Amino acid sequence: MSQVIPLQTITNAIETTCTSQQRLRILPTYVIVTLVITMSFWSSDSRVDVFKNVIHSLSSLHIPSGLHFQTPSASAITEASQRTGAAIMRKLFELVAKPLATILTLAAFLGVLRIMAIDGTVFDVPDTPTNARVFGYPGSPKGTYPALPKVRLVF
Repeated sequence: MSQVIPLQTITNAIETTCTSQQRLRILPTYVIVTLVITMSFWSSDSRVDVFKNVIHSLSSLHIPSGLHFQTPSASAITEASQRTGAAIMRKLFELVAKPLATILTLAAFLGVLRIMAIDGTVFDVPDTPTNARVFGYPGSPKGTYPALPKVRLVF
């Protein structure tokens, strides 16, 4: 992951959003950011198992010698993620997400148009008044399947 998102980029996002921890914590902010990103790599694993994978891979890259991490509980990871917040992830996305292909990249363009991939997903959320207010309901009658998701391309 450090080849795609260098530690310095994560550090810049932390500093820019003022989300650095105020005191020395068991789970430093840069570890939590890395953990949140890598949870998508090991999506079928528990947070604790993903943490172990992250620490194993970070040990030679980011962790100063002599600093050792105890494996936290799932709730400790959740609390640290909530404490870190979404602003840092938004800033990190702004710093990292950009087109990589140039006009010279083989098969990246169709004429003058850049070839893009668009993906989508659907999450089921509990049927609560708060979720209904925030997310709404599908535009189809209750008990029926909604129409296929659509993507519009506008030039």
